Amino acid sequence: MYKEPIRHHYIPQFILRNFCFNDNNELYYYDKKTNETTIRNTRDVFMGKHLYRDELNYSNNPTQIESDLSRFENEISHIINGRFLSDEEITLSFYEEERLRIFLAIMGFRSKNASNIFSESTNKQNKDFYSHFQSDGNLQDLWKRNLGYIVNCKTVEEILNHEKIDSPIKLFFKRDTIGLFGMHFAVVERKEKEDFVIGDAYPVIVNGIMSNGIQHHIYSMFPISSSRVILLVSNGAELTPRDVIYLRAGIFTRPKIDCDNRLITIRVKGLCNDEVRHLNSMIVKHAQEGLAFKRIINFEK
Repeated sequence: MYKEPIRHHYIPQFILRNFCFNDNNELYYYDKKTNETTIRNTRDVFMGKHLYRDELNYSNNPTQIESDLSRFENEISHIINGRFLSDEEITLSFYEEERLRIFLAIMGFRSKNASNIFSESTNKQNKDFYSHFQSDGNLQDLWKRNLGYIVNCKTVEEILNHEKIDSPIKLFFKRDTIGLFGMHFAVVERKEKEDFVIGDAYPVIVNGIMSNGIQHHIYSMFPISSSRVILLVSNGAELTPRDVIYLRAGIFTRPKIDCDNRLITIRVKGLCNDEVRHLNSMIVKHAQEGLAFKRIINFEK
């Protein structure tokens, strides 16, 4: 007998398991509201009960979105766990690189925070804006409906040309996959004792104030294990002054592109403890509910 999934993870368990300290899928979890650290199983963190359940658009199978997300997660897990966790030079086909971009963009749109934005409790400005695309005011339907379409798109072009995806959502995905002037991947690794943490804000979006006073997007941060983080970097970020990004020169170097073989090669860059602490500080700052990690950390400092 089919048992409907109840726990819908907005950060996949295949990523969370990379922060576990044992083979029982257990990790340390810090609750920002209670200021307490406990041991949790991955099944119980960064999830919402029935988060993607949709009876309106999928009356015959209300968990269709959750199933489609799980299928996409399985595809990407082979890329992340198979190459991004261990290889010093990560090689992707153009197709794989685009699929990864779409997956990471979905990570932001499927989040619990996004669900809250498209909820009855959202602010009047959001309600007024989205009423042009959802006349009955049901913004949860708008969110789930668009998520259901997007998770089944194979390319960014397919998303942007999809007749049923609402135009603001297309703009979000164009921003998060292509950026204003283009984007590229970088991968960083801890080289000393400091581990990376992961929070419920996924990705963490890092903006910087330049010397001319203009704020711009520098990179988005996606922790994938206690030792590695994927960065999606805005082109030109490598020119950002170090006193803005607190990372050494060369971290944002663009991947090598072999157009003939249609391959992209990313060289993993090592980070010292201070750099890892800086990235972690932003993860902690942006987290709304809690953080997970492999080795116990004192967040009261």
